[in-house]
Amino acid sequence: MAKIFLVGDYSSSAEFFVTVAVFAFLYSMGALATYIFLQNKYRENNKGPMMDFLATAVFAFMWLVSSSAWAKGLSDVKMATDPDNIIKGMSVCHQTGNTCKELRDPVTSGLNTSVVSPGKVAGPVGQLGREAGKLTVWHGEWWRE
Repeated sequence: MAKIFLVGDYSSSAEFFVTVAVFAFLYSMGALATYIFLQNKYRENNKGPMMDFLATAVFAFMWLVSSSAWAKGLSDVKMATDPDNIIKGMSVCHQTGNTCKELRDPVTSGLNTSVVSPGKVAGPVGQLGREAGKLTVWHGEWWRE
């Protein structure tokens, strides 16, 4: 029995997505620690909120890019593992007297959900909106204690 291997490497988009997610998580933990333990230093000038806003904007953009890369990689994996495409690549299926067909269609709904989950979209965008509001309040010097 011959072994069939998938052609192509689809790991780079997933690795990029996970890398951005890990760095976003680490940044948010660092920002949280700054908000809690270094509140006075954070509020001394407008550089803290401005840098925080810019970093959040960069992460929101990178999250969008990495989600798009993950969606493209997922589409490529689904195409490569499509039973019709696999059957076309099997030489035994082209021999006279042999018929090949899949027993059941693959279920990819869980994979599709991983691309469009609301938490992925709301997380960075919501944080960006929160940071923009905070920057406006602090930049306009409306924040008084």
